[in-house]
Amino acid sequence: MHKEKRYSRMTWIDRLNIEKLFNAGASYRAMPRKLGFSVSSLHYEVQRGLYDHLDSKTWNTLKRYSAMIAQDNADWQASAKGGAVKLGHNHAYAKAVSSRILSGESPDQIVGAFQTQDQWTVSTSTLYRYIDKGYIPGVTSKDLWQKSKRKKRKHRKVQASKAPKGTRIERRPLVIDSRSTFGHWEMDSVIGKARGKKQSLLVLTERRTRFEIIFRTSAKTSAATVSALSRIVSRFPEGTFKTLTVDNGSEFQDADGIQVLVPGLYYCHPYTSCERGSNENANRIIRRFLPKGKVCGT
Repeated sequence: MHKEKRYSRMTWIDRLNIEKLFNAGASYRAMPRKLGFSVSSLHYEVQRGLYDHLDSKTWNTLKRYSAMIAQDNADWQASAKGGAVKLGHNHAYAKAVSSRILSGESPDQIVGAFQTQDQWTVSTSTLYRYIDKGYIPGVTSKDLWQKSKRKKRKHRKVQASKAPKGTRIERRPLVIDSRSTFGHWEMDSVIGKARGKKQSLLVLTERRTRFEIIFRTSAKTSAATVSALSRIVSRFPEGTFKTLTVDNGSEFQDADGIQVLVPGLYYCHPYTSCERGSNENANRIIRRFLPKGKVCGT
């Protein structure tokens, strides 16, 4: 006795065989012996691909099975499937999210705030998807300061014209990449006005917690950077700053001065801001409130 297949999906070849047998007049009882599917599975599949065929000899309308119609139907159903909507009837959550987005918060900030308060929330990517689908009342993707970047970009490494004065990022311990321990920071400068005093912000982002420190400096110079960093380090307990990862900007070229304050100093590759991803994301948020050309607040 032929043993029927179990838990096997119909393939294109299976559908072509069904088309050949069914259109030749094979019964639902005869097809399982040749195809290996149950009668109920074959019946469901045939219904998926039925169409009205006009016979050229008799001019009668006959039911025929099309493998192409069935395949298109199956492909559409597969693409239409998606994860269950976790939001459910949680209208209070949706209303709170809507209010916070319209107040200027990003989905990532909102999710982080709910998690910090041990409140129920979906993930950041899921929240972006809910906004796209219109599940959050009164909010569309146009209301977001910055749309989520879902596509991975290819990053190129550019050869530096000269070696940095400090250690290259290739020699940074792997434990820093894992974000498993506290105390490893990324640092950058954000400029308000290109000219004028006190128009630079020193921005530090802790890799594990994304804790942010924003400190105004007197200028975008290496001396001003070391001075500002010294004041920052002095305000926190010893061991808070274990390492720093910076770019090759002129304000970070005093490697010796920085390493007196933070021994572990690592330099990124030129034009590779992704190596300070957390820091760059924080800078984009700062730019909402400090566009280029705007004077830093006093």
